[in-house]
Amino acid sequence: MSIVQSAGRGVTQVVERCEAAKESGFLDLSSCQLMYMADAVYMLIKGCEITRISIQDNAMKKFPKKFVIKFPTATILNMANNEITEIPSEVSTWTSLKGLNAAKNSMKVFPEAVLELKNLIYLDLNGNNIEEIDVDRLYTSLPGLIKLNLSVNENLKDAVKEKLKSLKPEKLDLIL
Repeated sequence: MSIVQSAGRGVTQVVERCEAAKESGFLDLSSCQLMYMADAVYMLIKGCEITRISIQDNAMKKFPKKFVIKFPTATILNMANNEITEIPSEVSTWTSLKGLNAAKNSMKVFPEAVLELKNLIYLDLNGNNIEEIDVDRLYTSLPGLIKLNLSVNENLKDAVKEKLKSLKPEKLDLIL
C-alpha cells in the first residue's frame, strides 16, 4: 500500500470516529497514527458534548492544549502510548476530569497541573521517566484519588517510593 493510500485511510478513519463521537460523546482517536491534533477534528465535532477522549497509541509529542477548551466537560482522557513530554498548565482548569491515563509517554517531571484536578480519582503515569514527586502535595491536593499507578518509572527515587507507601491514604490503590 502506498503512503498516499495509507494517509487517506487514516483521514477517513478520523472522520468516521468524529462522526461516531457526535452520538456517543466518546472521541476515540486511538491508533490513528496521529502526530498532532488537526484543527479539522475540532470543526468536525463542533457543538458536541465530548465526555470521554482516547488518543492512545499514536505518535503525539505534545499534549493538545485545545482539548481543555473544546471539551470542557470531559471526565476521562486516555493518552497512553504516545511520546508526550509534559502535561501543560492549562489542564489545571479541567475541573470535570476524573480519570487520566498518561502511561507510557516521555514525561520526566511529575505534571504539576494534575494536582489542581480536585475531582481526579484515577491517575496512571506508569512507564514514564518521572524522577521526583512532592508526595505530601500529591496526597493533600488529590484527596479523592483511589488509584495511582507509578510503576515502571525506573528513575523514581527509592526515598520517594518509600514516602509514597508510608503516607498512602488507606483508600488509595497505589501501584509502584
